Amino acid sequence: MAAVSPRLLALIPLAVGINLAMGKFAAATSLPLFLDTAGTVLVAALAGPAAALLTGVVSQTTFTVLDGRLMWLAFLPVQLGVALYASWAAWRGLFASVPRALLSGAGLGVLAATLSWPISLLLFGGVTAGGVTIVTTLLTALGVPLTWAVYGASLSADVLDKVVTFALVHAVLISLPGRMAARFPAAARALGRT
Repeated sequence: MAAVSPRLLALIPLAVGINLAMGKFAAATSLPLFLDTAGTVLVAALAGPAAALLTGVVSQTTFTVLDGRLMWLAFLPVQLGVALYASWAAWRGLFASVPRALLSGAGLGVLAATLSWPISLLLFGGVTAGGVTIVTTLLTALGVPLTWAVYGASLSADVLDKVVTFALVHAVLISLPGRMAARFPAAARALGRT
């Protein structure tokens, strides 16, 4: 676990901002993606699970407050699952190459969908983010029962979303200047360099 430092205290709000900005962008464009955990995954790779969990909690709470709908807080377990999985992936060096990052992202997508689809179904009737709702509607129009349509939409969106997220974080990690990477020793481990 990373020690609390001014660097870490600056990283978490930056990551929360990334989560909020990318999540709002995805929602505004009705992409079948969320992009609202990229900051959480980045913090997991740079600073470990405690910082990633804190980033996830602050992100989901802030999004809930800004959106004005308390029900969004129900998705907090997804942020926590993302933080823990991404921390594990970073500890295992799974950001070391593009194929490993993509495969690990797909694994996270399955986990995130498994955590989120019951929330989407029970609290929102399957109607959540724009692009995911479109996929759910398409599947139900094809005769898929709502429960499986919501899971199918969540699974397809989450796998794609987390693959993109892990690819983005991989690109950030390999692009870090040496001096900055040295300030976050966990980044070397995430890239399989230790």
